Amino acid sequence: REKGLLYDPRLHLSWIWTATVGNAIGIARGALDAFAELASTKSSTMSTALLRDRPLVQARVAEAEAILSAARAYVQVAVGDLWTRGGQGQADLDAAVVQARLAIAHGMREAVRTVDLIFHAAGTNAVYERNPLERHFRNIHVAVQHAAALPAHMEAAGKVLLGLRPADAGW
Repeated sequence: REKGLLYDPRLHLSWIWTATVGNAIGIARGALDAFAELASTKSSTMSTALLRDRPLVQARVAEAEAILSAARAYVQVAVGDLWTRGGQGQADLDAAVVQARLAIAHGMREAVRTVDLIFHAAGTNAVYERNPLERHFRNIHVAVQHAAALPAHMEAAGKVLLGLRPADAGW
């Protein structure tokens, strides 16, 4: 049997799910980039102004960026902390596991929220297959179906934060 952090049964899911949340965050980043391109060339049926020139659209883009950047930072800090503590051989990793699991599940959900915000800001421009935003929308809604995003992770983390012991794998 292999030794080391990557093979620790308690931490294994956190490492696998880090790649999963990275994928979701990447999809959301791609959606933001696709929207920026779209917004510089498209208007809507309700206004001739380009999407990028509309204050509400600008606010939605800023909100989406803040949501995604915060989620990404949380994942990096929490997973990095788990890796550091585990590498130092700390026996009690409960707090680090909780934060990593929370960051991963939260990051998945916030990636969806990011894409949803800008998808709706694009209006009907976003619904056509020729628009990359449509593909990002579908991809993120598939990605969030992964086990890494299950609401049960919030329940398990809440138990630990309240001093209880969850029965889920990896605890």
